[in-house]
Amino acid sequence: MPTITVERTIGTTKKAVLAGLGAYNDEQFGKQRVKSIAVSLKDGRKIVGGIVGHLWATVLFIQYFWIDQKQRGKGFGTKLIAAIEDEARRQGAIQAHVDTMSFQAPGFYRSCGYEEFGTLKGYPGGVTRHSFTKSL
Repeated sequence: MPTITVERTIGTTKKAVLAGLGAYNDEQFGKQRVKSIAVSLKDGRKIVGGIVGHLWATVLFIQYFWIDQKQRGKGFGTKLIAAIEDEARRQGAIQAHVDTMSFQAPGFYRSCGYEEFGTLKGYPGGVTRHSFTKSL
């Protein structure tokens, strides 16, 4: 009889869950490769901003986006978004997805043509998570 166990270390369970989920998804959806994409903003050799995401099937998922405080407000964010979207399109993406917190950049994503499709409230301090999408 199977038992349920709460674990403090997730490595073994995570590996098993990802393998099982991947196999199920492949059966239902066909084998899809995950392609990582990173775009950086450099000042000399130092990275002062960038975006990291991945492309799965035909959707770009933006995971991380950061620009050093000194570089903000200079148009670099718009250029970074355009660069990762262009690379994703080149690799077959037709849609982009990103989540951001209310204290981060919802207005920025709207200004880049992203449409909000959902929010999640309940974070400390009244913070809301915003989910956005954009056709590429």
